[in-house]
Order: sequence, then C-alpha cells, then structure tokens
Amino acid sequence: MPMFEQAYAPRWRKALKIKTILQDAYPNDLRQARVLDIGCGNGAITNALAPDVATIVGTDIDGTLIAEAYAHAAPNATFLQSDGAALPFADEQFDIVICAQVYEHAHDRPALVREIERVLRPGGYCFFSGPNKLAVLEEHYWLPFLSWLPQSIADAYVRITGRGDEYDVWPMTYWQLRQLWRRFTILDYTPKLLHAPQRFGVEDELGRLHILTRLPFAFWRFMAPFLPNFNWVLVKQS
Repeated sequence: MPMFEQAYAPRWRKALKIKTILQDAYPNDLRQARVLDIGCGNGAITNALAPDVATIVGTDIDGTLIAEAYAHAAPNATFLQSDGAALPFADEQFDIVICAQVYEHAHDRPALVREIERVLRPGGYCFFSGPNKLAVLEEHYWLPFLSWLPQSIADAYVRITGRGDEYDVWPMTYWQLRQLWRRFTILDYTPKLLHAPQRFGVEDELGRLHILTRLPFAFWRFMAPFLPNFNWVLVKQS
C-alpha cells in the first residue's frame, strides 16, 4: 500500500463502506455513474471511489485540503473549492452525490439539501451520513452530552475542557433530518450496517461491540432514531 494510502487508511475504509452501500442500493451500473463528493476534505474518499465510477468530482470549502487532494488525484477525479450550499454545477448533472459527515458543519442545511437536489438527475441517489444530536458521546469533541446542550452552555463546556473556543457543530435529531430530507425517499442503511457489519466492511468500527450484531434486525430498526450516527441512501423523486 502506498504511503499516502496508509496515512488515509481510516477514510479508505469509509470509502469501502460507501461503495458497498451504493452497490447494494444503486439500481444501475456504478461504473457508469457521474459522482459528486461534497465536503471531500483531502480527497481520500473521492480518490478511493474513483476506480469504481465513471467520473467523480470532489468539492470542499477549504482550499488547502483541495490542493492536497489534487496531489494524489485519480485519473478520473477532479477537485474544486466550493461551498456545498452554492455548487458551481448545472442542474441534474450527477447520478450520485456523496454527503458524508458534512451536514453538521453547514451553516445553511436547507440550502445544502436544495443544491444536492438540484444537481442530481431525477431518480438520482445521495449517500448521506452524519451524527445524531441525541448521541451520548459527541464525536467531534468526544465530550458526553455536548450536543444536547444549548449553544451558550455547549460553548462554555468546550472552553472549560480545553477543547476549543466554541462548539461549532450543529447535529440534528433523526426526526429533524427526516424533515430536512422530506423531498427524498429515505433508505436507512444504519440498521443493516449494525446487523451485518462484515457485509458492509464496518466490523473494525464496532470493535468490542461486535457482539451486539447478534441482536435481531428488528431491534436495530426500532433503535434507528437513537443510534449515534446515520447512514442513509436518499433517492431524488422523479
């Protein structure tokens, strides 16, 4: 494995999860798909997915990360600096959009959703993942109950624990997210990931909690609103 792949190994594992989910959900040939990866960061996931799709474009608001992505760009990958809430693409240009761990950083979530809907072709697919506001342990600052608190108290909590100056993440609950994506058909893959982690390449993420996979699938479906992270496939209505 090349040196840069070793450094980006965690994100490459996430790319494997995304690819496996899309292969399961996407009804057409993934190798013919035009893909957009919003909030691509250093391009690790974008470049990892590139061999399995026709073309892929990665966008991020951080120009430094886009420059790093370009340094290892796959032959069919392009990178642009752009805000996800104002994408520089024509309508209905992509078959698939990836929005992984992005929404909680967006200042205007409705604008982000509108842009994804705009650039997707009718019947197009979006892989969406992100944290649950009700998660006991907040995954960006690793502080318990942080996302449950009012903004002013959360800011003070972050400062007191020496993690930063303010809490600059805005996760939503399961029900809020379903309302946000109400114009899409939602396929919730989170229970499937927990019930069959080997199938989707996420067994390493579960660690010692792997024993919980023995619980029936119906249990995970019931627990879906309370799981710490969501993995959805969203289908744009034709």
